[in-house]
Amino acid sequence: MPAYAFDFRRSCSNPDLRPERSGVFTVGIAALELDAESMQRFNTLVARLAPDHSPYTAEQIAGAARRVLRALTKGQESAFIKTRVRRVGELRAADADQRWSMDPALRADLRALLDYLDAPDGLIPNHLCGIGMLDDAILVDAAMPKFRAELDEYADFCRFCTAADASGDTTPIDRAYWFAEREQEKRLEAQLRRVRESRYAQQNSTRGFRVR
Repeated sequence: MPAYAFDFRRSCSNPDLRPERSGVFTVGIAALELDAESMQRFNTLVARLAPDHSPYTAEQIAGAARRVLRALTKGQESAFIKTRVRRVGELRAADADQRWSMDPALRADLRALLDYLDAPDGLIPNHLCGIGMLDDAILVDAAMPKFRAELDEYADFCRFCTAADASGDTTPIDRAYWFAEREQEKRLEAQLRRVRESRYAQQNSTRGFRVR
């Protein structure tokens, strides 16, 4: 089972991919081949999406695959893969939403990630039971620092759209409209906070007095 260091302040955490953590070799992974060319393509995309991330080694990927397979033999599903696949769904939704404009460079990086995820010839073949999406999950995990802020804003945008629909507001909503409304709400909240603080200061003020 992969070792996790979950940080609940973040939407993703990094798996422990050290080879020495892989344990006993799992028979079910005997046919897995991580050739140098596939590793190079994988790490090229890692470098694009996460420039500060160190390249992965075949030993790291194989070690993680063994742990996932060993967990599957015990009936344990990989939470690491499942969580990253869910994030992929969010990335696809943001990319497909015509109302959500995105920085062209960031969208190009997102499309490069999605192209890899949709390709049948990734580092690990998708048809392999249990580990077919492991390389996808590792890549998504490495790329999340680039996309996390965008996904957080898109989630807020979706909540805003849902609230507008529930209120019957038919105003066309796009990213610019949502941003302007959000900034106006922030200014209103700041003004109300200043008013509350001012009233609190007045209530706690003391009058000077003289002793005769």
